[in-house]
Amino acid sequence: MPGTNTPKKPPTLLEKIFDGIDAVARRVVDYLPLGRGIRNVMRSTGDGLIGWDHVREIAVAALELQRGKPQPISGETVGQYQGMLADAQRQVADYTGLRATKLPAEVEVFTQEDWIDANIVSFKFLFDPISERYVRLIEELEEQQGGGRGARRAARAVLSVQVGIIMGYLARNVLGQFDLSIPEPERGGRLYVVETNVGRVQMEMNLEPLEFRQWITLHEVTHSFEFHCNDWLRDYLTGSMKEYLDTINWRGLSRPELFRKIRAERSNVPDEDALKAGGLINIIATPEQRAVLARLQAVMSVLEGYSNHVMDGVGKDLLPSYDVMKRRFERRRESKSGAERLFQRLIGISLKLQQYKVGQAFVDAVVNQEGIDFLNRVWVQAENMPSLEEVNSPAIWIDRMKGKIRQFPK
Repeated sequence: MPGTNTPKKPPTLLEKIFDGIDAVARRVVDYLPLGRGIRNVMRSTGDGLIGWDHVREIAVAALELQRGKPQPISGETVGQYQGMLADAQRQVADYTGLRATKLPAEVEVFTQEDWIDANIVSFKFLFDPISERYVRLIEELEEQQGGGRGARRAARAVLSVQVGIIMGYLARNVLGQFDLSIPEPERGGRLYVVETNVGRVQMEMNLEPLEFRQWITLHEVTHSFEFHCNDWLRDYLTGSMKEYLDTINWRGLSRPELFRKIRAERSNVPDEDALKAGGLINIIATPEQRAVLARLQAVMSVLEGYSNHVMDGVGKDLLPSYDVMKRRFERRRESKSGAERLFQRLIGISLKLQQYKVGQAFVDAVVNQEGIDFLNRVWVQAENMPSLEEVNSPAIWIDRMKGKIRQFPK
């Protein structure tokens, strides 16, 4: 009957965006595996806010975008890494004086896809708490526009694609990793090298093959010593990460308030200092969250700086081409394209590169003034770990350690 048909509600802005992305994916689906992965996640209707099966599919498909086909890993190369592991463990123990137990017994030599499989549980641990709050924000924004049925489906697609592309990018670039495996403690303490990437970078930079692989192994072995020379650091780092993830809350943060915060932050912080300030995460964080972030940044800076210092101290004597490798690697980092540097900043890699520099400056300063035994006090107990202020001003930490009435155990 006339007048009985209910007018169809116009699509929301989010639904229009989703349909546009879907149309693009449909065009490329027959040409790229990545397009098929994006299309599949858009069709999925799972309960989770991130479809982890689709994340893996997208991450693996993203590997197809790299130039050249990865070379197969030979049994000889795998055997060489095992000898490098034992040698590096002796060198690190002799240089640092650290005594560690239950160190990794082998180097696990990975392909890029192996790395994705080994890390997807850790990614789930990190991203699920964030994604739960992220989708609530999207739902609130859609409700303001008079609709909300497509929010969860759209968020699932967008988040799954984002995380999959991040994992695919990292899988093409990670050289080595000491895996603490925070969500699965029983799996922790594994040492990986992604030989697919190591071999490619070694050839691109024209480096001596065995020495470059020893260099990578040495760096990750140092990380294994940091965590295995004490029984508190793993729990300290895990607890800090959980404390931060549990306090993320974007509800009630309106768009005008968010934009006001961003404008205020940009007016107070020069562009070159934005990275040190923590970027968007720091802008929307509460004072309590900023304190946790500062604690995490301090710990990560010490971990990376200590490993780089040991590489300098041991590598120069162990590897004849060490100085050449270091110079070429630094040039490689500086020669990244603007788009790649932006992507690195978005996913947090640039922050890690900053940690290398700040952390090593702290470690070098302490060792130059007081020696490696004095520096090793950072591994004794959580209270000895420097604050972010102390990382940037090593003299403050040195004075604090000297003021402790405690004999450092040999």
